[in-house]
Amino acid sequence: MDKMIHTALNTLKNLSANRAVRAQNMSNLNVPGHRKDLNTNFTSGFLHQVNQYDSRVFAIHDGGNGFSNKQGQLNPTGLETDIAINGPGFFIVQPKSGDPALSRRGDFSVSNTGLLVDGAGSKVLDTGGAPLEIPGNKKLIVAENGDVFIEPLNGAPGERQLVGTIGTSLGGSKEDPLIKSLDGHLRLSSGGVPGADQAAVLSQGFLEGSNIDAVSELIGTMEDQRQFEINIKLISLSKEIDEGGTSIMRLPS
Repeated sequence: MDKMIHTALNTLKNLSANRAVRAQNMSNLNVPGHRKDLNTNFTSGFLHQVNQYDSRVFAIHDGGNGFSNKQGQLNPTGLETDIAINGPGFFIVQPKSGDPALSRRGDFSVSNTGLLVDGAGSKVLDTGGAPLEIPGNKKLIVAENGDVFIEPLNGAPGERQLVGTIGTSLGGSKEDPLIKSLDGHLRLSSGGVPGADQAAVLSQGFLEGSNIDAVSELIGTMEDQRQFEINIKLISLSKEIDEGGTSIMRLPS
């Protein structure tokens, strides 16, 4: 009975962890380019040692920090600072704190210091890993390969000037995949980010939504609740079985 009870308790703990993941996903439903966090698959293990209870249980899981890399819907906005990646790939950014990271968030703007930043305030880096500066201009043009052109304020009509290239990367590999760091940004499992390979295709005037499906998250929450109730009943049943066995073994008075 001890194993049954401890297994159920361990399952309740795991369900609580997955509920936190679902809550995190729902809170980022409207964040451009956000990547859905994946629930961790858990099983239970038992310790078998001399002079120890076999009912001691610990969780075995398949690793955390996983995310879904499915592309979100591309929505036309018409804004020249909204940039989406059409297909695989990531922007290389410098968050406000921490090391450089990869991102799909393309709601860009020009800061008061002239740097290209996303909606979270992360600096967009160029192919050399430096923040991308955008001078004053009449028009901003971003090519599919990430080249950024401007029409200078005092330039001739139709004149274009290359000011830099948005650094992009296809991400990790099977040997060194991408994971979500504790700060929520995407980095290689070994740490850091890959170099810019410019293989991503950019679309100006579009914004990628998050790849979170609110309906599936709500259904998953309901399923987790049912699993929670089942395990509570299992604990209650284990108690009844244990008490029944004890009453049978009790000597008659």
